Amino acid sequence: MFTSDAISYVPLFGTAIVSGIIAVLLTIIKVRKTAKVSFIAYFALAVVIIACVYTALHPGMMLFALLLLLTSLLFIPYCIMLVFGKPQEFAKEEEVEEEVEETKPEVVVEEIQVEKIDLIQKGKAFVALAADSFSDKDGMQNLLDAINKTCIEVTKAHGGAILMVDEFEDLITVKSFTGDFPPPYKLPEDLPHKPLRVSTSFKYAQFPLRDNIFGEVATAGKAELLSIPKMDERIYENEPEDFLKLGSFIFIPLRMPGKDVVVGVLALSRNPDTDPFGDQEFDWAQTLAGFAESALKTALNFKQYTEKQELTKEADIASNIQLSLLPKKLPPMQGLNIGTYAEHTSGVCSDIYDVIPARQDRIAFIVMDVAGKGMNSLLVMAMIRSMFRLIVNTTQSAGTILSWANRGVCSELNVDHFASVALINYDPTKKKVQLSTGGSVPVYRYNVAKEAVEKLSVTCEPIGIEKTTSYKDIEFTASQGDIIICYTDGLVEALNAQGQQYSLASLTNIIKANAKLPGKDIANLVKTDIKKFIGNETLRDDQTLLVIKIQ
Repeated sequence: MFTSDAISYVPLFGTAIVSGIIAVLLTIIKVRKTAKVSFIAYFALAVVIIACVYTALHPGMMLFALLLLLTSLLFIPYCIMLVFGKPQEFAKEEEVEEEVEETKPEVVVEEIQVEKIDLIQKGKAFVALAADSFSDKDGMQNLLDAINKTCIEVTKAHGGAILMVDEFEDLITVKSFTGDFPPPYKLPEDLPHKPLRVSTSFKYAQFPLRDNIFGEVATAGKAELLSIPKMDERIYENEPEDFLKLGSFIFIPLRMPGKDVVVGVLALSRNPDTDPFGDQEFDWAQTLAGFAESALKTALNFKQYTEKQELTKEADIASNIQLSLLPKKLPPMQGLNIGTYAEHTSGVCSDIYDVIPARQDRIAFIVMDVAGKGMNSLLVMAMIRSMFRLIVNTTQSAGTILSWANRGVCSELNVDHFASVALINYDPTKKKVQLSTGGSVPVYRYNVAKEAVEKLSVTCEPIGIEKTTSYKDIEFTASQGDIIICYTDGLVEALNAQGQQYSLASLTNIIKANAKLPGKDIANLVKTDIKKFIGNETLRDDQTLLVIKIQ
């Protein structure tokens, strides 16, 4: 008959396996030190495993019971130790061990912090100097000199320099220099190898952003520690004089924080008769360079802000003067109806028109677009306008007047601007139109007989470019209903939100569709149409339109 005792070996072997798993887990606990494990636990488990295996192979409850009793007895002294022992002292011992472990790294952190705190204090001084530079005309130079001097002191360098990048000319220029700094570039052939001459030459030196160590570091944006500069192909040694012999160098790019744009380079030098720079000095120099970058950002941003404010102020003054040069009110003119439209964009100051009733047989119309912006453009504009106001009173033709004005502008050595000009002379007694143009200001005619818009002007150089340029006359007799149109390129090149230009076609369509209206009304219609086309887009150039309707 089958009984449960017949398969009793199954739970015995299961108990042995479970005990083995517990032993493995206790070993992991001991290795990871998540709790203390006594050897008694291992011994007790070993007894249980032996008892289970032996009983399964040799059935007999007496031996199994004795082994279990032994196992239980093993735990009694362990439990008595835990009950009557001193766990508080053990806990304190653990706390002491933890405190010892935590105390050791604290000492290291303390030592590092003393070093870093000194660098932080020096770096904070850079920021304070940057703030002081706002009110001092030499503030930027003082800041660069202080950064250079501090980096030399901290790294125990013998000389140092700070070079700043000129992004418009692709050059890097020495802005601060002190100490002994053997030039790591080839000196000019005609420069005497004298300490004072060499240092003076370096103090005011400029370098391209290639083919020299300063430009290469600025371009690559990577700090360099050159313990043995002779082994670097970017370095040139000007021997044999001792003061020209190279020791070691540190080159660190100075970036504009947040933009990752290199604005300068910090260069440090040690003489060859001393130990070369090491990693520690290299690390200190980079730490100070980080503070220097923040200080330079503050100073440069403020400088850009003040320059922008000055330019804005200058542009406002120029714009007000420009508006004052425009005719306030056009006088009644025999046989003509005139319409004008002028829209000036902030800070440009390039366009102007003028109407001059010179004589009974001449009314002069001028439309001008001066290259550039600001006060320089305004001065050229005012000068040319004054010339025209004097010359149009003569009997000379439009082409001759334009040629005279061109020679006058080219003769001014301090003037480097040029202007596109259209001069239109109208004789109301004969309805005769005479015009001449230079540059990009065109003249068109709406021919009432053909009901078409025709271009009258020819391509020619602006005035102020070539002194010997001769400008041609274009003449015709106007008919009643003819319209003469003159404008600057800012009108037809105005952009809408989609980037499309207003175009000449849009202008001529308005004129042809409204050719029977007075010139003033036509100009107003063009003004309305172009503002609708542009919408809320910002103007990029001045816009000027002159409409002359022959009645």
